[in-house]
Amino acid sequence: GAGLVLTSVSKAVQLQIPKDRWVFPYAGTDAHDTYLIGERASFSGSPAIRIAGRRVLELTGLGVDDVDVVDVYSCFPSAVQVAARELGLALDDPQRPLTVTGGLTFAGGPWNNYVTHSIATMAERLAAHPGQVGLITANGGDLTKHSFGVYSTEPPVHEFRWADVQSEVDAEPTVVAEDDWSGTGTVEAWTTPVTREGAPEKVFVAVRTPTGSRALAVITDASQAEASTREDLAGATVTVKPDG
Repeated sequence: GAGLVLTSVSKAVQLQIPKDRWVFPYAGTDAHDTYLIGERASFSGSPAIRIAGRRVLELTGLGVDDVDVVDVYSCFPSAVQVAARELGLALDDPQRPLTVTGGLTFAGGPWNNYVTHSIATMAERLAAHPGQVGLITANGGDLTKHSFGVYSTEPPVHEFRWADVQSEVDAEPTVVAEDDWSGTGTVEAWTTPVTREGAPEKVFVAVRTPTGSRALAVITDASQAEASTREDLAGATVTVKPDG
């Protein structure tokens, strides 16, 4: 379980909460990428993370190198990799690991309540190291909805700040998603589900068409599914039939 108590300074004084337990929220932002996955410009990036993450730091007057402690929402490995890349965080910095909780797998946080755990853990970490700055990220959907918060034990020099950056995110390029496309294109990305026995059973592929649009298709041949776990399919030529 995890719990947070949010009060004004005057209420904290009235309740006699020791000041060495105080942690201040500095700023927050949130934004969402396009909900239709097929329309995203890239599967290896996130305009919402890049823009909203940059803005939350601007609201605090800090840069990413000024952040001491981080918790990046960790629903699956590529989500962490994408977020770290967009925020300018190293994946392998022993001085600034990307989680304070051990990650979603280990936190016991059901669904979106994980962020209650990460904020509570961050508050404990900051209270133990006064003056440090912490950054929390969150996401929901298919790496779709994103939120960011900056915290510290030092009182901010300004009121809590929040900014709406959705219009900037919405202005980012997208691609056309084809529902009924067939023809020859190139593999952009793929994923291979396996059976309970660990045998590759099919391959889901994102295909870029000659015009730059995107189609989704499936490879059902077992031998090709097995090969997809050993070979780099990116850029490979693939023919998509009318039935997908």
